[in-house]
Amino acid sequence: MSNIFCVNKSGVSVPVYSNQNESQRIGTIGSREAFGYDRNWGGDGVRCNIIFLNSSGSLSYGFLLNPPDRTLTPCTEYPYGTARINGTEYKTFIMRRSRNVYKADGSLWGTVAANRKVACLSGMSGDSHPDWKGINYVENTSGAWVRVTGAGSNYGFVDTGLGVASGYSSIPMYGRW
Repeated sequence: MSNIFCVNKSGVSVPVYSNQNESQRIGTIGSREAFGYDRNWGGDGVRCNIIFLNSSGSLSYGFLLNPPDRTLTPCTEYPYGTARINGTEYKTFIMRRSRNVYKADGSLWGTVAANRKVACLSGMSGDSHPDWKGINYVENTSGAWVRVTGAGSNYGFVDTGLGVASGYSSIPMYGRW
């Protein structure tokens, strides 16, 4: 079971609670706000562990309790577009800012430039970094697609920028949500 990079498409704000004190509200996931769904902690659709950007501007873990339908929407349901690469159709996302790209083992692979795209097949995000989106390709500054490889895998991760912004108008990795 892999983690998923999600967008709240429920149309309502959803409260986030503390993992240490389940009655303590520590934040809110607003409509169209992005976050990482950490299913490794046993996400069951009722008590859903997430990583989100809190009101202090820091990444924080918490959980959603009985989230409304469409709260846990994989970002791949709202890509920026699609690209056919070597006969396979991928979902693409535009990068508003330059961000680091990592190999499957978390070591640095390189960067993706601002105003370039990344391409992926699923909503998968990292096990140790649910805020990193799983990707297969990076568009280079010449417009060519470069496969992300290394650590024995044909995929890697891009830092979505969730640590600096999470709203649809400001997050560095954006689709059409």
